[in-house]
Amino acid sequence: MKVSFSQRILLVFYLMAVLLLLVGYFAFLTTKSLQRVSNAIMKENVSSLKAAEELELALFNQKGFVASYFLDGDPNWLDILEEKKKDFEIWFKNAQEVALTSGEEDILKEIFDLYSSYDSQRNEAIQLYQEGDTEEGKKILLIDMKNSIDSLYQRCEDLISANEALIAAAEVSSGKKVIRMTILIWATIVITLVLGSFMGFLIAHRINEQLIRSAKMASLGQLSANIAHEIRNPLTAIKMRLYSLSEELRNNPATKEDLGIISEEINRMEKTVKNFLDFARLPEPDFQKCDINGILEGTVSLLSPKANSHNIRIEKGFKAVSSQMQIDREQMRQVFLNIILNSIEAMPNGGIIEITTSKYLDKKSKGVFEIRFTDTGSGLPVDFKKRLFEPFFTTKTEGTGLGLFIASRIIQMHGGKIEAESRSGKGTVIIIRLPLNHKPGVA
Repeated sequence: MKVSFSQRILLVFYLMAVLLLLVGYFAFLTTKSLQRVSNAIMKENVSSLKAAEELELALFNQKGFVASYFLDGDPNWLDILEEKKKDFEIWFKNAQEVALTSGEEDILKEIFDLYSSYDSQRNEAIQLYQEGDTEEGKKILLIDMKNSIDSLYQRCEDLISANEALIAAAEVSSGKKVIRMTILIWATIVITLVLGSFMGFLIAHRINEQLIRSAKMASLGQLSANIAHEIRNPLTAIKMRLYSLSEELRNNPATKEDLGIISEEINRMEKTVKNFLDFARLPEPDFQKCDINGILEGTVSLLSPKANSHNIRIEKGFKAVSSQMQIDREQMRQVFLNIILNSIEAMPNGGIIEITTSKYLDKKSKGVFEIRFTDTGSGLPVDFKKRLFEPFFTTKTEGTGLGLFIASRIIQMHGGKIEAESRSGKGTVIIIRLPLNHKPGVA
């Protein structure tokens, strides 16, 4: 399926829109990811770190009460110690609830075991003191309990370090995600800019081509009009003189044949002049309700003698029963004449020209009247097919190359399209598609 220039531009525009949406989506994902990581750090890692630090502080706050009790025997020290033990239990429970990894859980289990041993040693030392065995109680206090509390501090530090490592890892992971997302966003932006630049280049290139083409057409049109007028004036005088001579030399057979050849060549030159004038100033269509099938029938009847002389058979297959449309009868007849004559000249050794008409709805559910001219000639190379409707392009040794160009201009003024399908050695198909509800004045 052939994709038009406007469709390609629209496709690039849609692609840019999708890419811009992707940029927004990636930015949204990055923000959500950062928010999620930040919340995780705040709610989980930081909470766990806070519990570990408070656990260490609660343990530190229990130091010294037993020693103070040993010094003055005041039981208030033991009451305060019980309160501090409750703080430790609360923070230990919090630390268990917010533990994130199995490593933290293992450390907390060790802390629990060490604290249980430390508490047993502490109770034993207090009991010995109360029983009067002060020396043995002090020994436990200064040696066993000191070693236990040092081990507890170390494990609490390990728990704090583990939480700090988790926070650092979360920050690194978040940083990597941000970098990846940033690269993805910038890559998408760069691709969008490249596509935008490419689309701008395409549009500018097409506008430049159209401007150059318009300038060429204007120049060629003016040149063609000037040449046609310059040729037409002497041709008219020659025709008038030729008519006078033919009357005077009517009885001379040899001269009569020469005059016939001259007359035929003058007619051919007039036809060429007409083509140049049509190219320079193709008149606006005179839209009237006409029967396209009828115009085709008349054109075929007119060209049948020429086709028969070239051993060419014209077959008709008019599937469109009703073919009444708003068209310019003479311009459309000119289109059909140019196409059929080209097909005849493309088959010097004879062949078949098939002409069919049909109606259908296109993709936009608009009515279309289609006319197909199919010949069994030699076809066209790919390069020639692309240039078939350009002005002054011809594959014949004689001719101006304006016939199909004028035909395409007429079809465009009728709001339609004309195109060619051809393969070298397999013949050519000229397809005309006209809108059924064309509004005059709208190309």
